Amino acid sequence: MAKKKRGFGRIFGAITGSPYERLLKQVDKVVDEAGSDRALAKTLRKLVKTVGQQYEEGNIDEEEHDLVIEAIEDVDPEGRSFSRLTDDSDSFYDDGDMPDSPELKLGKRKNLDELMKSQGNEFTGSFGRDEFEEFRQKMSADFYADSDDAIAAGDHQHEIRTQNRVFADAEEGITQLKKKMAEESGLEDPNAVEEEEDENYYTDDDGVEWWKDDDGYWWYREPGQDDWQPHD
Repeated sequence: MAKKKRGFGRIFGAITGSPYERLLKQVDKVVDEAGSDRALAKTLRKLVKTVGQQYEEGNIDEEEHDLVIEAIEDVDPEGRSFSRLTDDSDSFYDDGDMPDSPELKLGKRKNLDELMKSQGNEFTGSFGRDEFEEFRQKMSADFYADSDDAIAAGDHQHEIRTQNRVFADAEEGITQLKKKMAEESGLEDPNAVEEEEDENYYTDDDGVEWWKDDDGYWWYREPGQDDWQPHD
């Protein structure tokens, strides 16, 4: 689309012999005297600075400044655009012809309840929160039952062994439960070798299990036995 011309301003400047007219004549002069496109482009760059100085000194107004800049752009061999003082970007459109901005496609709104609702494609395994809670309650019940029996029989040492056995079994059961959950979800290779070993639990060559409690005491359980025995 063609630029908006301000022919009246040029004619008026030519009549009055104002600084604006002299700047326009200077544009024509450098074009005629330039020996090459490179020299012309360099001289026009300097002339742009001169136009800016004339405006800052009050010798030309904003419209005259932009008209001279437009004249320089018309003859610039490099096709450059220079800064102007007025923004006439809307002058290309007549009243009522301004195009509308594109409509953004934001999609359908969803409230928080819809976002939290199950979509049907989430991972669901047979071992989850309910199974873990059931397992925890069972182990707690076994612990209290064994403890009550030991106290009733007056065997406090047996009570301690039972307590450690139940907690050790619980930890082992939790480990197995987590392993099954990981295998089912595909997050763990069932054939992979565990990288980390429990420093507080191991099985020796005779099949005897060894376990160290939080106080640093070792307990052992022979194959086929349910109770843990303190190691002297």
